[in-house]
Amino acid sequence: MKIKQLIPITMILISACASNSGDRRPSRPRNIISQEEIQGMATALNAYDIVSFGRPAWLRARDKTPSVYLNGVQLGGLDQLSNISSASILELRLLTPSEAALLYGTGAGMGGVIDVKIR
Repeated sequence: MKIKQLIPITMILISACASNSGDRRPSRPRNIISQEEIQGMATALNAYDIVSFGRPAWLRARDKTPSVYLNGVQLGGLDQLSNISSASILELRLLTPSEAALLYGTGAGMGGVIDVKIR
């Protein structure tokens, strides 16, 4: 093949492989649900709804389920998320067991912690 024939083929291949990064939305952090994201969930009534819509993987059973903390105070298990109104939530954050131990002590959140910050 001649060089003149390779140039159009090369241009077609390059344009076909190029990504259109302008259409992509910025990625969300996997361990945080921000207030802006919560405001986009109009049908969410409580923290459980927010987590189940926004980060359902947080609710899936692992070896141990995460504990729920509200403004630094332990509430209990995942069922406590249903008692926290979505209107009052500033942020939800999933802490790993090691992060939970650093913040709340060694007995806190052997399955991690869902840390809820409210107004």
